[in-house]
Amino acid sequence: MIDGGIEIDLDEVVQNIAEAEVVSLFFPTLRRTLLIDTRTNDYAGTLVKVVPMAKSGGDRLRSLRKLRPQFSRPESITLIPWDARVASLVTMGVWDTIIHRIDDPEQAAECFEVLCRIEHQELRAAITGERYHTLWSRVSSDVE
Repeated sequence: MIDGGIEIDLDEVVQNIAEAEVVSLFFPTLRRTLLIDTRTNDYAGTLVKVVPMAKSGGDRLRSLRKLRPQFSRPESITLIPWDARVASLVTMGVWDTIIHRIDDPEQAAECFEVLCRIEHQELRAAITGERYHTLWSRVSSDVE
């Protein structure tokens, strides 16, 4: 499927989310990750959290160890780049797969709202030029 010119293999994305213990769904333009940890024990349920984007898979594992010290290294972790809009997670059916993997849909809804807010702020910054540089600028002409 193509979203805004970006080709996404939805079957592969959904399969990875449905099977992996830990999913790192990262948004490069937002520099954020939706971290989904489906592991549970007697003391902790699943986790869904918006975190800064990691520099590497190793960095993600280290940050996960700090967030969830009660768990050993996950048996499976998948890293999924998501270059499409946040809302496309819902329109493409990916969000339903995420919701089915976790204990607390409200926690996921809060994360979705946070990502939408960050995306809105990033779009606004791009339009206003805040944190962005123009490639071309209008040159005034003194030639008459």
